[in-house]
Amino acid sequence: MPALDQLILRYCRQVIMETMDQVRGGMREENLPALKCRVENREVCKSELNPTKAVDRDAETLILKALGFKFAKIQEIGAYTVFSEELGIRTFPEGEKDADLVVFIDPIDGTEFAESLQGGWSLISVYDRRCDDVICAVAGDIFLDRLYWASQSGYPECLDFITHSWWRLDGGMAPKHTLAGARVNVLTTKVDRFRALSEQTELLDAIREADGRVNLSWGSNSIIQVAAGHADVAIEFAKGFATYDVLPGLYIGMKSGLTILDLDGNPLTTQLDIDKIFATFRLDAQHPQRTPFVAAKDPALAEQVIRLLKRK
Repeated sequence: MPALDQLILRYCRQVIMETMDQVRGGMREENLPALKCRVENREVCKSELNPTKAVDRDAETLILKALGFKFAKIQEIGAYTVFSEELGIRTFPEGEKDADLVVFIDPIDGTEFAESLQGGWSLISVYDRRCDDVICAVAGDIFLDRLYWASQSGYPECLDFITHSWWRLDGGMAPKHTLAGARVNVLTTKVDRFRALSEQTELLDAIREADGRVNLSWGSNSIIQVAAGHADVAIEFAKGFATYDVLPGLYIGMKSGLTILDLDGNPLTTQLDIDKIFATFRLDAQHPQRTPFVAAKDPALAEQVIRLLKRK
């Protein structure tokens, strides 16, 4: 009989694959007007330029239904709590109190990119209060058709469905020790974030040496790309990412051997204060608890970024 984390991981992979297929299949031109419509949500209020979209709602609905069906097959699972941006906090079966298992969901991370077929990820991570840690996480790259995962008793891995290749995640064979010539993942889609990066002159000068590059990235994707060896360092300093966005990346990155630090240079952990995260969201759903970070394979590179960052 597989361990509980492996059973949950198996079903979470299936759920994310189903979600990726639905999102890709729904992106035909005739479907886009309906998918872009505003969905009213009492818990979430976004800018009129970036409202909650029907595509997020539909993807989340699929995930919730699939989880309910698949978790019912595992005798050890009774109630479980779901936390996502679209749904908020809800425990299943309905009427139960917050459960030992907490499932963090972001049905589509990067909806604005998914709409233009430029990118987008489906994310899920499962936290067990009894061991006070994540027990598995899955991240699906929707349009590159790749699946990344890690679990308590397994290895961090990736499966590429296009090239039919599989590999373990370890940060790459030749991790950089400094920013010179590095490929740096930073979220710069909004003007405020772009402006915040442009003000980091010492950091940018260090990257520019030896012709480095700044890559557009977001959420867990930014860290997972480092774990896969496709980037050298991921940085989020301007705002931080909500737990449902960042937790899969943190967990997969840490299991892959990355150094992941807060902006004071202290190691981050995937052991969470769940009650505090929930209380913060319930107090103000527009301002959930957020996590800034620097993630790199080589500790010296992560520490260099911390030293160069200008803190306001």
